[in-house]
Amino acid sequence: MEEVLTLEEAAKYLKIAKPTLYRLLDEGKIPAFEVGSQWRFSRDLIDRWLWDQVPRKKTVMVVDDEMLICMDLRKIIISEGHDAVTTQSGLEALEIAEENHFDLVFLDLVLPDIDGLEVLKELKKKNDAQKVVIVTGYPDSELMNAALELGPISAIKKPFNRKQIVDVLKYLTALQNVGKNE
Repeated sequence: MEEVLTLEEAAKYLKIAKPTLYRLLDEGKIPAFEVGSQWRFSRDLIDRWLWDQVPRKKTVMVVDDEMLICMDLRKIIISEGHDAVTTQSGLEALEIAEENHFDLVFLDLVLPDIDGLEVLKELKKKNDAQKVVIVTGYPDSELMNAALELGPISAIKKPFNRKQIVDVLKYLTALQNVGKNE
């Protein structure tokens, strides 16, 4: 049988003050229903809501022919609490993407086997919503212009700094939280 909590019981269960619970209700952020003029809460729904509030680790792929760039990006991504997979080959990136889901891909456009534009096209064919950030030393190239038409979420010029990468990771998390709450 589903356990239904009063406002006071829910505040105690969540270990928050009643005004905080009222604010969450006003903002539509917590599941609840009204019985008469009183708020009620399903313990199961509250538990699911709490689970959804836990920040989720993202899985990020780095595709760059320069090993040092791969290592730098991997170190930043991991230090921000996410998983990172790196490759220096466009073809290998496509193989890895066939087997795995990535929340984000950092993609160089100049690769030794196929160019990053082809990798981007294939990633978008597989998943049109794939989030990609172009990382390039050639921001004014024709290749870059063609890549921008395919809709990466951002482009970062090499050399990049840590803050740029962290900002992209935070933006990704914010994007996913917005989608989750709609």
